Amino acid sequence: MNLRQTNKANRQKRIVANAARFFSSIGYDLTAIEMVAERSNVSPATIYNNFENKTGLLLAVLIEEGVDVQQIGEKVISQRQKNDIDVIYRLIELYVDHPMEFMNKSCWRQALAASTASSNKKFTQEYQNVDKQLKKQLIDVMHALKEEDAFLPVVDAQALGEIIWNNVNQMFTDFISAEVMPLAELKSAVKRQTETILILAVG
Repeated sequence: MNLRQTNKANRQKRIVANAARFFSSIGYDLTAIEMVAERSNVSPATIYNNFENKTGLLLAVLIEEGVDVQQIGEKVISQRQKNDIDVIYRLIELYVDHPMEFMNKSCWRQALAASTASSNKKFTQEYQNVDKQLKKQLIDVMHALKEEDAFLPVVDAQALGEIIWNNVNQMFTDFISAEVMPLAELKSAVKRQTETILILAVG
């Protein structure tokens, strides 16, 4: 990467970081491209050229958040012991906790809508790919645990990972849809349901 490309990448990271702060503090609707541009010391045209519109900028924030989660997840996995089923709980807590550090519920509702309905195909596809990578991360752990005989022989590690991932995703969606539901309640419910599934897998 040459100097020009490095500067462009750093500028984009700065824009995304500032957008995330605005989205989280004042919400998607009140955040204007001009506000993010001023905070980032760039022109509004620069943001439009790089992200197309505010929806593209929102999806870029989601992508950055997802990449961060994936990297932290890899560290969590690298530090686990053999047959350490508790690594699943640590990963799931990360998947639930970290997104709420970036944006509030209102922004996440807008973000999920944008990820399925946005005309910005570039960022939509990138976001969906990050989501797939996180799902793969969890499933890969399931396969590793299965090879270590942590689960019953009849357990399908692929299916087990898919079930837990899909359940956590749905519960997170329900959480951001329920304005009054606290994060602690979501985490408790996710842990309880995941524990029930794993008890069946471990025997």
